[in-house]
Amino acid sequence: MAYKKLVAMTTSPTRYTKVIRNPGAGTKYNRTHQEVDFVSRYTKTVAGGKDYVPPAPPGPEVDDQDPITVLTPPEWDDKNVYRVGETIGCTTAIFEGGLPPFVTCNYRWQARKDGAVIETDRVEYGNEAITISGVIPKGCTEVRMWCQAADDLDGDPDVDSLTRMNAFSDIKTVEPIPTTIGILSITMDGTPVVWGEPIHVPVNTPVQAEVTITGDANPNYKWEARGNYPIVVGSQAASTTLTFPEEGGPTVTLTVTDSTATDSPLTYGMNFYVASQTEWDMLHPTTTN
Repeated sequence: MAYKKLVAMTTSPTRYTKVIRNPGAGTKYNRTHQEVDFVSRYTKTVAGGKDYVPPAPPGPEVDDQDPITVLTPPEWDDKNVYRVGETIGCTTAIFEGGLPPFVTCNYRWQARKDGAVIETDRVEYGNEAITISGVIPKGCTEVRMWCQAADDLDGDPDVDSLTRMNAFSDIKTVEPIPTTIGILSITMDGTPVVWGEPIHVPVNTPVQAEVTITGDANPNYKWEARGNYPIVVGSQAASTTLTFPEEGGPTVTLTVTDSTATDSPLTYGMNFYVASQTEWDMLHPTTTN
C-alpha cells in the first residue's frame, strides 16, 4: 500500500508529491504508526523541476534490543586428553538475544603459562556450536575456551548501543609431559665425587660444586648440611659454591626435585673432611723452583 501526502492547496497528487511505498517492509519495524509518521515527517513541497528525496527511514531503536544471553556455553570433547602436545576439541557457545543482523560471535583459546594468561587471536564464527581443535603448547598448566557475542547498531554512529556477552568453558588442568632426572654426577673443584669416599676441603675456602644429570628434567636443587653445621651455600642451584666455616666432618645432602619427573626426588649424601689451613697446606704442599 502506498502512502501519499498531497501538496498544499491541491486535491490530487502532482509531480511535487512524494510517494513512499511500504517503509520498513519485511522487518519487525513495519508498523503503521512508523509508516504514517515517516510520510508526514519527511514529505514536503520543493522547488519546481526538482525531486525531493527524504532521508532513510529511522533504524531500530536501542529500546527494541533484547539483552544477549548465553544459551549454551563452550563444551569440551569427552575424549580430550589434557596433556602438553595433545590435540583437544571444544564446541563454541551459542547466544540468543540482541539484534541478529548486528550480532557477531568470536572465539579464542586461553591458557596459563608461567603464571600469566596467554591468548590466541580472535576468530569470528556463526552463532552455532562448532567443534574447534587446538594443540596444548609446552609450559601451559591450564586451558579454556573463550567466546563472545557483540551487538552493535553500527548503522547509526551517534548511538552507542554496543553490548557484549562472554561465555567460558570449564578450566582444565594440563598434565605436563613426564620427564626423568636420571643419574647425578657431582664434582668439587673439578674433582669427581666418589660415593662413600670423604671429600677433603680447606676451612673457610669456597669450593665450586657442579651437578649434571642424564635425564630431560629441569629440576630444583637444594644443598644442606646435617647436624646444624653452618654451611654457607652460594645459591641453591646445580652450579654453586659451598663454604665450610668450621673444621670437622660434616655430611652434606643434595636433594634434586622436579614435579614432572617420574624419579623425583633424588638425594645424594656426601661426607666432607674440613681441614684447618695449616693441615691443608701440609697435605697439599706447593712446589717452588
